[in-house]
Amino acid sequence: MAADKKVLLAMSMKMQNLLKFIPENERPDVSDLVEFGGQQILHPKVTECKGYRIPSPFSAETAKWQYDNWNPTNNDVLVASFPKTGTTWTIQIVKSVIYKDDEKMMDLMKFINANNSHLESGTPKNYEIMLKLPWKRKIWGTHLPAPLINMERLKKNGCKIIYVMRNPKDQVVSWFNMNKNMPFNKTEEMAKNFPAEWNAFLETLVNGKQPVFSKEGEWYPDHILSYYPYRNDDNVLFLMYEEMKKDPAKEIKKIANFLGVKRSDDEIDELVEATSFQSMKKEASKTMSQMSFFRKGEVADWKNQFTVAQSELMDEKFNEKLSGIDIKFTYE
Repeated sequence: MAADKKVLLAMSMKMQNLLKFIPENERPDVSDLVEFGGQQILHPKVTECKGYRIPSPFSAETAKWQYDNWNPTNNDVLVASFPKTGTTWTIQIVKSVIYKDDEKMMDLMKFINANNSHLESGTPKNYEIMLKLPWKRKIWGTHLPAPLINMERLKKNGCKIIYVMRNPKDQVVSWFNMNKNMPFNKTEEMAKNFPAEWNAFLETLVNGKQPVFSKEGEWYPDHILSYYPYRNDDNVLFLMYEEMKKDPAKEIKKIANFLGVKRSDDEIDELVEATSFQSMKKEASKTMSQMSFFRKGEVADWKNQFTVAQSELMDEKFNEKLSGIDIKFTYE
């Protein structure tokens, strides 16, 4: 009971930090949302939406609600990705590109995270909160595959979609290390889905056993394939994590141009510094208490984890899924 109260208190305090940006007479009652979030951490489970498995702390019911009801505008931006492919980093870049010169908005951005701005997070109450916040351009995130998002509605409305990819070997190493620290993966049921031992973890992933926004038998390459048909749409931008690491100025400028935001070369340089991995990790340490989304962020860290046989297995499994499409990953 003490642990329950501690978790709920922490979530309530975080929510109050966000609500302070909404006029007091317009603030919604969030008690049910806080309770839901606390239960997702204390009693995690896997839910399903149209056959796709969605792990705590996210919700299949909320995912279904957004497909039917979410109606973004041409000012909205959605960053979509498979977990640990650069989601948080890209979202922070988008926030900074848009709101760099607005101190109040940058203060607000500190309290907008995966718990409230991911399409599948919390309950539909999150959408009410997001819509009441005083930001002209709303920035959303999601790990949902394309079939769980109303892509045609988003295209019709002009909502911008940025899809981020990362080489699968670095992705799985980062995903493995993050899962070891997830408080909601400590139960027996969730531990079976996400083994704490590396060999077992890799095996469950590549065989499509992990319930990670996927159907049974599917995993990361299937997520990519779900977005691939939309890659040439005017409202869609595909990005590579490794290219962002190699030449952040070029990729940030690409993002700014895609969003229709004019930034000078000097401003781009400032954004590179403000959104560097080390800068973001330092800032995140001030606001993330239970876990961190930042570890190393390096390219080729997989070499410290994979055996030769495992590397060859990953190549075989990934190439088998993505044969015939023009996506090439950088592993060095």
